[in-house]
Amino acid sequence: MITEAHLKKTFSSFKIRNYRLLWVSDCLQAWAEYMELLVLSWLILEISSSPLLVGLYGALRFMGTIMAPGFGVIVDRFDRKVLLILVRGSFLLNAGLILSITFIGTLGTVAILVMGSLLGISKTFDMVIRQSILPAVVGDKNLNNGVALARAGGDVTQMIGPVIGGIVLAFLNVKASYGIIVGLYFLSFFCAMNIGRISPNQSLRNLKVLNNIKAGLKFVNQTPVIAALLALAVIINLATFPIYFGLLSVLAKEVFNSTASGLGFMMGTYSLGALVGSLFAGGRNSSGKIGRLAVVGAFLWSGTIILLALASNFVVSLPILFIAGLGQSICVVAIAMMLLSLTPDHLRGRVMGLRQLAVYSLPLGLLVSGTIAEIVGVRTAIFVDGLLGVLLVTVCFMVWPDILK
Repeated sequence: MITEAHLKKTFSSFKIRNYRLLWVSDCLQAWAEYMELLVLSWLILEISSSPLLVGLYGALRFMGTIMAPGFGVIVDRFDRKVLLILVRGSFLLNAGLILSITFIGTLGTVAILVMGSLLGISKTFDMVIRQSILPAVVGDKNLNNGVALARAGGDVTQMIGPVIGGIVLAFLNVKASYGIIVGLYFLSFFCAMNIGRISPNQSLRNLKVLNNIKAGLKFVNQTPVIAALLALAVIINLATFPIYFGLLSVLAKEVFNSTASGLGFMMGTYSLGALVGSLFAGGRNSSGKIGRLAVVGAFLWSGTIILLALASNFVVSLPILFIAGLGQSICVVAIAMMLLSLTPDHLRGRVMGLRQLAVYSLPLGLLVSGTIAEIVGVRTAIFVDGLLGVLLVTVCFMVWPDILK
């Protein structure tokens, strides 16, 4: 039974003004991103009918992760609020350019891939900033709660963004869809501008990027649990995230013969499960064996992906997608909670930069999955991803058993 005390604990971070503004800014941006993902993935399929190109687009959205360690050094050195405003402005600029192209002429595959690459750089920098800035906004006492609520907000927008994007695209056009996307990015930028003063970072004495990256790597090497969490992050990005960011659109269109709005409901159902998982994780505290939560979530996520490959139709896929989303959020929130709580403030930018570097396995997973789907079919590609996830997670906690403690 959910008590009043539990509810207060679950939503305690909302008492902080800066957190409310950051949360709203994050949600608006995530809403725009998920609409954009659906619209452009569907448009590529309409133009080319190529799962490989859909996988390539998804990969390019994350190619900036190779620069994540360098971004982590910058975040540890400079004013985090200013950096947040600049990167949120870059999203607005990118979407504005795409909207302009749609009015000037036809938005083609090449333009989508180029803009996806630029978005990938901004996306990586933004994720390093937002994860590093969170502890300074909420404080150590509310850190786990702040992480979980931030993820829950992303899950809500991940749920409604694709649904609205699919409906608008199905009944209107790309121009109308991108008008909404640009508006959401603008509101996100406006909220970031209004965030109050954030406590400054401890200054880095050595501004050489390579030396500071080495300091972050040294901390990871000396902290086995951090190493295990980063390895788990690599695994989920390689084997499980490609489903949402690439293969789901192919499954909807080519196997279930669904429309863009149908894909939106599939993605929304997945995100509803993720929202429930985030709220569940938000009620946990540091004594709740968060490491075990991360591993259980990863197994649940990978196992349901195998079931998704066997789903006979659109309706059967929905409860499976719900459970997959539940597992995803439990796993991802637990990883974020542990990384932020176990890392000193002056190293958080660099460690979160390494966390984002783990996302570099997602483009690889998208390209491999897209190639398998192109050659032997999307069901086989999804099954291989789920099986790979189960096997690699098993290896992870066998190599680093401390993660379970």
